Amino acid sequence: MNRHFFIAVPLPLSIKTALKEKCEMLKTNLHFKRWVHLEDYHITLAFLGNADLEQLQIVLDEIKESLRKLPSFELKIRGLDIFGRKEYPRILWASIFESQPLNNVRDIVYKECVKAGFDLDNKPFVPHITVARKWNETHGKMPIDLVMTEELGLPKFLVEEVVLYETKFEEIPKYHRKAVIRLDDLF
Repeated sequence: MNRHFFIAVPLPLSIKTALKEKCEMLKTNLHFKRWVHLEDYHITLAFLGNADLEQLQIVLDEIKESLRKLPSFELKIRGLDIFGRKEYPRILWASIFESQPLNNVRDIVYKECVKAGFDLDNKPFVPHITVARKWNETHGKMPIDLVMTEELGLPKFLVEEVVLYETKFEEIPKYHRKAVIRLDDLF
């Protein structure tokens, strides 16, 4: 049985709920085939794919040792954007305001995962929260102006941990917490 794992920054329930409310308002004009369940909102730091428990434990121990020295920090969601063709995008996502602390956390997670033998994607890090997938082309082209001008106006939130998630494709929500690593955990 394949077990897919990834490491991500979780979002507080208040932010997930506010983001979901924004998405609900947009659904009448944005015809994506699948909208992400609010419990599955997160910011991916490293997609690990299929992994055995021993390899996961090794990388979690190393990440925990490195991240425990870093302080918690705030993030703020900016607006919406797309991946894929402008008229028929494959992903609708919420962008994050630039954050050096987030980049530092991602760099540590990425480095430790590679050191532990994981074969990670080497594309530049674009922190985002996927909110919908696969534009429904039967509705014509996506009205891109609705997305590009949308400032979400959500409050800042505190990042105090990163989480190892396991994907269970047949379930909704489909991402399940397997381990939590706290920042600023010097005790």
